[in-house]
Amino acid sequence: MIAPMEKLVLAGPKGRAKELLQSLQQAGVVHLETLRAEALSEYKLSPEEREELRRWEGVAAGAEHTLALLGREVEPSRPFPEGLEAAEKALAPIQNHAEGLTRQRQELEEELALAQAYLEPLEKLSGMAQGLDKSPFFRVMPFLLTEKELPLVEESLRKALEDRFLLATEPYSKGLAALLVVHRQDQEAAKAALSRAGMAELRLSLYGDLPLSELARKLKERAEAAPRELSEVRQALYKLAQEAASTLQSLWTRAKDEVARLKALEELASGRFGFGLLGYVPVKAKPKVEEALARHKEEVVYAFEPVDEHHEADRVPVALDNPPWVRPFELLVGFLNTPKYGSIDPTPVVPIFFPFWFGMIVGDIGYALLFYLVGRWLSGYVKRNEPLVIDLFALKLKPPVLSKLVYILNWMVFWTVIWGLIYGEFFGTFLEHLKVFGTPEHPGLIPILIHRIDTAKTANLLILLSVAFGVVMVFAGLILRAYLGLKHRHMAHFWEGVGYLGGLLGILALAASYLGNLQAGWLSALMYLGFAVFLLSVVMSRIWLMIPEIFTQAGHILSHIRIYAVGAAGGILAGLLTDVGFAMAERLGLIGVLLGIVVAGVLHLLILLLTTLGHMLQPIRLIWVEFFTKFGFYEENGRPYRPFKSVRETQ
Repeated sequence: MIAPMEKLVLAGPKGRAKELLQSLQQAGVVHLETLRAEALSEYKLSPEEREELRRWEGVAAGAEHTLALLGREVEPSRPFPEGLEAAEKALAPIQNHAEGLTRQRQELEEELALAQAYLEPLEKLSGMAQGLDKSPFFRVMPFLLTEKELPLVEESLRKALEDRFLLATEPYSKGLAALLVVHRQDQEAAKAALSRAGMAELRLSLYGDLPLSELARKLKERAEAAPRELSEVRQALYKLAQEAASTLQSLWTRAKDEVARLKALEELASGRFGFGLLGYVPVKAKPKVEEALARHKEEVVYAFEPVDEHHEADRVPVALDNPPWVRPFELLVGFLNTPKYGSIDPTPVVPIFFPFWFGMIVGDIGYALLFYLVGRWLSGYVKRNEPLVIDLFALKLKPPVLSKLVYILNWMVFWTVIWGLIYGEFFGTFLEHLKVFGTPEHPGLIPILIHRIDTAKTANLLILLSVAFGVVMVFAGLILRAYLGLKHRHMAHFWEGVGYLGGLLGILALAASYLGNLQAGWLSALMYLGFAVFLLSVVMSRIWLMIPEIFTQAGHILSHIRIYAVGAAGGILAGLLTDVGFAMAERLGLIGVLLGIVVAGVLHLLILLLTTLGHMLQPIRLIWVEFFTKFGFYEENGRPYRPFKSVRETQ
């Protein structure tokens, strides 16, 4: 449900604005609103406050940057207890040390990369040079190439230098190491020839213009020493992270809170000596605000005012206040839209129908056990307080989110087991083959209540049940449409909801009379009454598109048949996969048993991986589309409630 809100209006001396905001930030329940009044101007930060804001932002950015260098994530902690200057002094040596170590690590990693790439060919080239690279009369130009490129290089050199060059090559693991020797007067012509052939002289800028022999020796020395030095640097970084991470977290927390308070000042209205503040508070949270303001009762005046949801709904932030069993399911609604204040929060519908329909679709105890194992695996991350990182989708799920997902998954597992018992399915027909589940034709220990796989006998029952869900959901959505229209005096919406209700009632009565062969006078009267209400509503609302759209609304009811259709298809497929395994066992004996278990198991797992997403999307889609659209959930957006509070509470 949407939590009722009240407006907080407050005024006080300008010099106490920061202290007051600090108290409200600690309370953490006031949604601050920008206040602009004709009699007051906007609060403008003084040059000193702007400088303070800039420096605190520097502390926050520096702490975050340093934590990233140390391989740590930003996490709120106890705020740094001292002032701005002390914070800057505490940050500077840690940041400088971390940056210095990081530069050393990068340089050493670069040296190792160079050694891995070029040490072998440089040793070959050094041997071929025979000291010519130190001659004052000749220029030695090393480069790397492949066997295919060698003829092109030779041709280009002959065109440019004729026979005034010496080219030597020697193979190494990745190609050819080549050494070109020319007179110093022909150096530029040789470079141009190599460039035309797509070659470039081998130069390692990290070591300057050392001769080949010295370069190879230097690179070999670094290749031997750099791993040890790199290990030492990494150990130093790890030690620094262990020692300084808590300080950096506390600095970041304090800096972010200070920045938030300074920026919040710009939301206020101010005069020469005083300021005004406007905010919204959930009614349940009023005691926290009053407790925070009690410390300033001699200096400020404030009042709580009820909000007018008919005229202020666009400005009032929306906070959800659902019972604990509903809150995890807010994940499946919150990213779609925030309901407008004064409307309906449809979240409680999701935990009632989504897991139930998922269980009805999957309906297999064996599959439920696999989902249960996935839930236990996710619970491990929650217990260890570790995030789940999925690199393929660049997704990172934090423990609080994982906890909600596990809760939702547990309900999905519960209803899958219940429906699995009703259908008598365990990896399809596995337990039916073992005579655990049975039908009158094939008795077993536990009778199957609804043999879903036997579509000839159970299809009508399950289809009618699915359609009944559709009637409930669509009618409930339209009733909410009419209620909200009447509540907010949007009479067109009221008549729209009433009209569709009447039209659908008439269509259902017509279907029962002619398709169900139910010839009853009351049913005909209901049909005529429904159509009459529909036509009256079309006239009253003047929404003429309701006439063709009534068939779309009826289609939304029939859309719920997918609950049966998708589930029956999955059940039949699971049964076939298990039947394949048992057929192999019957034909091949013991080897067939083992082979059947492997084949059926792999196929079940593959089908489950391919269909699980669809099995989840089908029921949630029925709620998102067939129900939410009926009462206008997507037509108007609400403002999310974002209370002014410490970063410790927002992470």
